[in-house]
Amino acid sequence: MLIKGDFHMHSTCSDGNLSPAELVRYAKKRKVDIIALTDHNSCDGLYEAISEGKRSDIVVIPAVELSTKYKENRVHILGYFKDDSYNNELFKEVLRKIKGDKIGDLRSIFGSKINFNGYKKKLYVESGIQLLRFFGATVVLAHPVLLSRECFFNIENMDFDGIEARYFLNNEQDTEFYIKFAKEKGLYYTAGSDFHTRIEEYRIHGLIGDVFLNAEEIEDFLAQSGLDIWVEEFFSVDN
Repeated sequence: MLIKGDFHMHSTCSDGNLSPAELVRYAKKRKVDIIALTDHNSCDGLYEAISEGKRSDIVVIPAVELSTKYKENRVHILGYFKDDSYNNELFKEVLRKIKGDKIGDLRSIFGSKINFNGYKKKLYVESGIQLLRFFGATVVLAHPVLLSRECFFNIENMDFDGIEARYFLNNEQDTEFYIKFAKEKGLYYTAGSDFHTRIEEYRIHGLIGDVFLNAEEIEDFLAQSGLDIWVEEFFSVDN
């Protein structure tokens, strides 16, 4: 049984200070048995993390955190993959275009399949959701507590599958609000430390496992998101 899950963290493949393999070993040290590596606009560390997860008996869900915009607001969205679609060459190209602020190039690639809402350089929130869905990911609104309530309520009805209701910077009331919101909307919810570094002076983000889903919550999350398929095959299939 999986008993402690942290589904938001970063490695040296974006702005973290542990390599993907080191991050997995640190999760084991912190007694977390299921994680998701969610580097910013990058899936480069997933093969290393998944390989180390199999060696260390830690389930690693392949994921990514996309940087998007809603008007002048920065909105981050998390995509979790049920298979190896993150290895798709087109998806890798999409991530390179997002990092390079070349959204016009994406419009040329996808045409009317994705609504880019007139944004030329930055990725519109709904565009990010649609892109992740195009490649088979399930989509979560990251750290809603960092958004203004006005922005949150403007985007709440977009096509998210879940919400990061447990987050390192939440207070108790925040967590209660977002869990209640998820349940009322029929969404699943996740937990994320947003780990970047172990340096104690740098506590803008948490340590792995500072916030987490417990066994029952993990089971609900995996079942509702369809990620239980990935977990079942994790140790039996070479991903």
